[in-house]
Amino acid sequence: MSDDETTTGQAESEILERLTLVGVNHRSLNTDLRERLFDQEPDLTLLLAALRHADWEEGLVVATCERLEFAVIAKPGQAVAAELLQRLAGAARLAPTELVGQSYCHSGPQALRHLFAVAASLDSLVVGEPQILGQMKQCYRAAAGAGLAGPRLDATMQAAFAAAKRVRSETPIGQQASSMNLVATQVAEDLHGRFDGLRLLWLGLGEMGEMLCADFIAAGVGQLLVTHGSSLRAEAAARRLKCNFAPWDDLDHHLAEADIVVSDSSSGRFTLETAQMEAALRHRRRRPVLLIDAGVPSDIDPAIATLEGAFVYDLDDLERLAKAKSGGRAAANVMAWSVLEEELDRFQRAQAGRNAAPSVVALRQHFEATRRAVLEGGRLDAEEATRLLVNKLLHDPSEALRRTAAADRRAGETLEASLRRLFGLTPDAEESEEEK
Repeated sequence: MSDDETTTGQAESEILERLTLVGVNHRSLNTDLRERLFDQEPDLTLLLAALRHADWEEGLVVATCERLEFAVIAKPGQAVAAELLQRLAGAARLAPTELVGQSYCHSGPQALRHLFAVAASLDSLVVGEPQILGQMKQCYRAAAGAGLAGPRLDATMQAAFAAAKRVRSETPIGQQASSMNLVATQVAEDLHGRFDGLRLLWLGLGEMGEMLCADFIAAGVGQLLVTHGSSLRAEAAARRLKCNFAPWDDLDHHLAEADIVVSDSSSGRFTLETAQMEAALRHRRRRPVLLIDAGVPSDIDPAIATLEGAFVYDLDDLERLAKAKSGGRAAANVMAWSVLEEELDRFQRAQAGRNAAPSVVALRQHFEATRRAVLEGGRLDAEEATRLLVNKLLHDPSEALRRTAAADRRAGETLEASLRRLFGLTPDAEESEEEK
């Protein structure tokens, strides 16, 4: 192994000790901060700039419409959590004190586990949703392109991506989100019949809403209209889905025209009020409307469900229907986490193996130097040369074992057990050697 390979092995082996992640997500933030932080599409270029000009070695930003996380590989012995939180707050246009109690920090193995879980969609609002893996790959490519992510984070993220692929291919976890969407389209078909000619209105711009709308479009919905309080985000979503955008001020008009409404603003207050929906239904002459409340917390006033012509389903309703068809979520989650833990263990073992590599190289070099010294010491026959070589190789370990045992009996026993394990020594072998 070359010196470069040895150095790389040492660097990669320290990932677990030096990986630190600070973040916020849809669950950790209160309603006010959630609206302020996720009011527009994340700008990865600006967010990555917040990680520059620092003393850590590598950095990564994970930014979606429901989470913002900064992860770095710190230098040995470097504490970075406080500075990371400060930089994250600055990038989010918040004061660090505003994030106290509403952010999270993971380091070492817990940070690694979190990144794996996020990539596998086990930490998403809708577990199993497929978008997050592509989003994380995009975030990693941006960090690598900006010169912030290097070989250490590359090893981590490639392992996380591989774990996510195994979770999706070997467990039914990915079917949960898709089965909920399928149930939603089936409910709409039962209510309205044919999809062509139906008008779909999307309020909110969350990931679940986008998945639902994409599936409705695939099913043949005639027209999709996107509206949101943040016109920039709504216009960006409309471009992604190749549909039309409408100003939020025109909501009442478009609500009266919609046959299906998907709402997932998760703002903490009702996006649709009872009186507002009552007026829309009167305008529609009570033609039925399917309202899907994908907000967490709820977007739609529960009282709307009592109105004639309004059929309201929230995520729990869709999940119950999907569960009745597929057999439940708990087993899928257990299977997914089991696969993820296997991949985590595999990666950590690989890193531990890399950690041992420099010591193995050093031991080989030491043995080789000792062999050469014996050969250069004079003309010896094979018996004399090999006996001298064995004595020289055993001298330092034997002395270290004796000194350790004399100073601390327990430490000596531990060292002796390690020596036996390293060289495959057994009591039988020892007895046969003594008999000689």
